[in-house]
Amino acid sequence: MALEGCLEDLGIRDILQIVSLSKKSGTLLLKQQQGEGVISFVDGQVIRASSTFFPETLGQLLRRRNLVTKEQVVAALKYQQQLEKHQPLGQILIEKYQLSSDDIEQVVAAQIEKIVFSFFSWDRGDFCFELGEPEAFGSALLNPIDFMLEKGLSSQRLVVKGKKIVESGDAAVDNESIERELVELETHQNRQGLDLLRGMLAELEHPEYGGGIILLILRYASEIMNRAIIFDVRGNQLVGLGQFGLTGLSVSADEIVRKMRLQIDPDSSFSRVLKEKVVGRCSLGNSRAEKELQSFLGGTPDEVFIGPLVSDGDVVALLYGDNFPDSRPIEAASAFEIFLSQAGLAMEQALRGNH
Repeated sequence: MALEGCLEDLGIRDILQIVSLSKKSGTLLLKQQQGEGVISFVDGQVIRASSTFFPETLGQLLRRRNLVTKEQVVAALKYQQQLEKHQPLGQILIEKYQLSSDDIEQVVAAQIEKIVFSFFSWDRGDFCFELGEPEAFGSALLNPIDFMLEKGLSSQRLVVKGKKIVESGDAAVDNESIERELVELETHQNRQGLDLLRGMLAELEHPEYGGGIILLILRYASEIMNRAIIFDVRGNQLVGLGQFGLTGLSVSADEIVRKMRLQIDPDSSFSRVLKEKVVGRCSLGNSRAEKELQSFLGGTPDEVFIGPLVSDGDVVALLYGDNFPDSRPIEAASAFEIFLSQAGLAMEQALRGNH
């Protein structure tokens, strides 16, 4: 199953985290007006990357590091062309000129990082992730300007390192600080949350088995929140679709929620989430819709969760959640954000498949 979408809705960092956490193998195709790019994954690890903005070959990169001569590269390429079965240039250079495999791996890894980090600035364009094992080293179809590793690079680590490079403006990032941030990230998301996310992402591939995407969202939310309501977005109105955790009502909570109609004011928390298409972790304000919701819920904590479900560039649903009557923060909310972004893509695919 291929997943397609717009980079305006789901950025490269989020895609890398989704693929990493779900441990998928496949190829991510990126396209914008100025150029194209490709990232290949095996079990969530990045093993290959190419971009029309980086046309250098492996031979050129090795020569720049003074690891080979021009004559050696020319001879190795000539030998490669004569082979009946394709053999990677790096392997030929190792066998014929005793180059260190570690040196070649370092050069390839550095170039993959450079290419992947360049994609972080792509805030417009399209992407398509196609599941399946990427072409192997021995494939004659392997593009000679692609860079491939036998042992992949951690997608999560690329996200953390790329972010630090952007923030500092310095490519020489301290590895110890990266490792500390990775540990903090895993601790923040917590082990239980990551395992839950992996399981829910797997179920999202076949949402019909779980009763549909909306029910999967509510089921996931029920694992990390005390209560939640999911709303359909219809223009400037929120229409209740479903809920969990609402108790103490005189009639069916589901029946009440399905009759809910909240008008969205321009200065409300709901309006900000709809406009920015990002999760809001905030307290409910004094807009009409927020007051109505607080009155219905019988109180809300200082921090609530308002998450958008984005499909085909539009917010099609909003999920409100909180831990009332507790004041504790919502654990694993970051992992849930990743799931919502993936759920939006899955809904888009499902709608396309029905037309």
